[in-house]
Amino acid sequence: MQRHYSNYLIRERHADEPVPYNLLLLADPSPEQIDTYLPDSRIYLLEVEGRIVGIGVWQIYESGAGEVLNLAVAADHQNKGFGKAMLQAIIVAARQSSVQRLLIATGNSSIGQIALYQQQGFDLIDIDRDYFVRLYPEPIWENGIQCRHQLIFQKRLSHT
Repeated sequence: MQRHYSNYLIRERHADEPVPYNLLLLADPSPEQIDTYLPDSRIYLLEVEGRIVGIGVWQIYESGAGEVLNLAVAADHQNKGFGKAMLQAIIVAARQSSVQRLLIATGNSSIGQIALYQQQGFDLIDIDRDYFVRLYPEPIWENGIQCRHQLIFQKRLSHT
């Protein structure tokens, strides 16, 4: 998959290309957690003027579902619509791969992400209480709120 836009490019990561952990860590502070899902994932990169400034990591499951596991944009490129563009590119790719429903999860403290996912048609379907307290050794703080609970969203991609 490769999509050209007027001022940026979204493309799949080449197999011999290094994984930009600096971006992955913006969305998930645990390299150990990242390493559990990276090997089986599809990795999309967002480039602006030849510089990788965004990443989207997702998987397709045998059940016909897909899941976005990491979505991040470099701090100096945030709030410019790049996260939305990356999410939309993953939705298109998931539809093309016959994914019937796409999942994405975030923390209760991720106010901007919660709004983005709902604006893109994702519905809150579950809450995993104390997920981030159980899985991460250090407390995570964002927007002045402790990240404790994982909010799980779903977007139906087919009507079957």
